[in-house]
Amino acid sequence: MVGRELPLYGVDLAAYDAFRDKSADLIMQTIGGDRYKTSLLALGISPFMFSTLFVQMIVAFKSADSKSHTSPKKITRATLILMVIWASVQAYLTTKSTIYIYDGGTELILAKVISGIEMVTGAFVILWLATRNGKYGVGGQTILIYVNILDSVVNTVKNIEFKELKVVGILSVIALVFTIIFENTEYRIPMQRISIHSIFSDKNYIPIKLNPIGMMPVMFASAFFQLPAYIITWLAESFQDNGDLQWLSENMDTNHPLGIGIYIVVLYVITIIFSFIFISPKNLAESLQKAGDSITGLKAGRKTRVYIRNRLLIIAIFSATFLSLFIALPLYLHMEGMIPAAGMSLPSILIAMASINCNLYREFRVVKEYDAYIPFI
Repeated sequence: MVGRELPLYGVDLAAYDAFRDKSADLIMQTIGGDRYKTSLLALGISPFMFSTLFVQMIVAFKSADSKSHTSPKKITRATLILMVIWASVQAYLTTKSTIYIYDGGTELILAKVISGIEMVTGAFVILWLATRNGKYGVGGQTILIYVNILDSVVNTVKNIEFKELKVVGILSVIALVFTIIFENTEYRIPMQRISIHSIFSDKNYIPIKLNPIGMMPVMFASAFFQLPAYIITWLAESFQDNGDLQWLSENMDTNHPLGIGIYIVVLYVITIIFSFIFISPKNLAESLQKAGDSITGLKAGRKTRVYIRNRLLIIAIFSATFLSLFIALPLYLHMEGMIPAAGMSLPSILIAMASINCNLYREFRVVKEYDAYIPFI
């Protein structure tokens, strides 16, 4: 919160006063940055999230034996290198669209360089805070997102009249309730374990949540959506005479039909892809086969893998449809003038908040139960 109040060098803060509380950027509200990109933490947590996800995806595609030979130190180094690159690209493109108090010349160039360095530094400050919280606190990096979400909810509700809040408020409550249900409901695949022969042998199962990867699609869809947006912005800057590129650059945000459509497609696709990456049917089937376990009524191996894959696909499509519906609908209603701009991202914010709350609750329970044990030796 303090970092978001520290302005970048040379930024014209007065020029951004007109935008305060009149528009809502879905991307920056969900990944914990400064929507107006005028503060030290302008990049938010997105560079860390994007680099972490990219490295995790590469590791996920490796075989089980290859994963066992990949050291955490090597993964951390690759993540940091990618984070520097991604944060630098984001900072450069952000300085291109930031309003400065200087009209041109050496002073403007110097202001852009200094503010760019400040933004990259701010991204690593967030990384340090997330690391400290992961080691000594609870929630890890999600706490930083959670603080921003709470701030966004307060500002959104505070700056919208009650009569304008009715439609989006109802949608938000429905989304909140369904998210809590999906986060705490799981599909159970019955299985047989050769090591269990007691009365509990009939109670073994493989659990898959109805919302398999929680709020990750909302978070990482934002990061992936930024990638084509930055590319189009760079192309539009390079080829200013190209009308098509200028139109794409102007419409590549969540306030226009093109940006909304691309964002929802990205959200839908990565929900399904991430479900298969982090709940790998192949690795799960191999683990069962090596342990001598199996799904009830199926032989270990290919049939087990296909069975898990089909069930996971259905659940992932269900989850993707739910997320896409409750994020796309308020954006569409805003374009139709039925809800204000400041409230169109409220459902997505509450979805993320509900998912984080459920995870924090589980983590607190684990800590409480761990502390309940008393040493007897």
